[in-house]
Amino acid sequence: MIFLRDVLIFAGLMALAAAVIASLFPVYEGVSPAPHCSDCLFKLTGEYVVVQYGNYASLYLGTREVARYGWAYVDGRPLRSGESVACAPGPMYVWVFGGVVHISCRGEEPKIGREVGLRKPAVELELSGDLRGLGCRFTVKLLTNVANGTPVDVVVYDERGRRVAGGLVTAPGEFSFRAARAGVYRVHVHAPPLIDRWLTAIAEVRVEWLVNARVFAANNTEDLRPLSLKIFELTPIWKDGRPNALVMVNPRGDSFTVSDTGAFADFLLAWEDCRYCDHTYGALYVDEVWRLQFLDDIRLVRIHSQGGYWHEIYADRQLIYTWNKDGPKNDVYRTPHVSVAVEFKSPDGAMYARAIFTKDCRFG
Repeated sequence: MIFLRDVLIFAGLMALAAAVIASLFPVYEGVSPAPHCSDCLFKLTGEYVVVQYGNYASLYLGTREVARYGWAYVDGRPLRSGESVACAPGPMYVWVFGGVVHISCRGEEPKIGREVGLRKPAVELELSGDLRGLGCRFTVKLLTNVANGTPVDVVVYDERGRRVAGGLVTAPGEFSFRAARAGVYRVHVHAPPLIDRWLTAIAEVRVEWLVNARVFAANNTEDLRPLSLKIFELTPIWKDGRPNALVMVNPRGDSFTVSDTGAFADFLLAWEDCRYCDHTYGALYVDEVWRLQFLDDIRLVRIHSQGGYWHEIYADRQLIYTWNKDGPKNDVYRTPHVSVAVEFKSPDGAMYARAIFTKDCRFG
């Protein structure tokens, strides 16, 4: 008997809950009106659209604005400025708390923590990196769920902890900075008690898809054959403040002097064309020497060529230079793209070398 009583009580509660939900979300024929309120919940049918602007959100029926809110959230995610959402032909479920509107096209309740009532001010971040032009351009967009004009301090530090950029931004707003050199940058976004976050901005050139090639951060004079291509990374030298560098490439001590030109990323490429030549202190890794720089475009420049074998140098699968044979003699190759593939060939197929250099700008 107790069991039956419990079943009847549970069934009654379920019926009561269904009646409450039905009263909150009545079904209308045609277009349902949008009530004006700061704390309420309702369901709309019709061609309703919510549009987020810089510091407020508008609810439209067609082209007519019928309500305005502090900010709009859709399924728990804040809308970005200029973004809109519509649920037609299905209904739009609307919750309004403290002037902030929460939208769902599926009828799922918003998850806003344990508080029911005023929505606490918050700052959301939208991050982006731009590959175009010299270096990397990073942007931090600051979005707030209330039009409170919150001042946010943004400071950028390099790998040595030196401040390289910064400013005070009023949210909603954005802050941009350009990383002129490849490296890892730390970005501090600070507006207590709303936000205190550290971001990592990565500006780099990845060297990938290596064949018979290796990247070196310092001089290397070893005979590493069948490794045929030595890639010397010059960017860290320029970041240390040195205007010139002497790069030594083989056991004989052959070297090349290079100077800082302000490139975002800078590499010296030294290639050997023969697997069995010059075993003892020979003139290795000087058969082709090229410099690759990421400036406002990518530039591959010939520095030195020698040897009795013929050579073919390719950039992005285009033959750009030949040695000891007929063919193009382009000492400079330029591309506006963010990536370049470089290849070296000789009659000794074991010395074929390839590397792909790709610029990348991202928040990690």
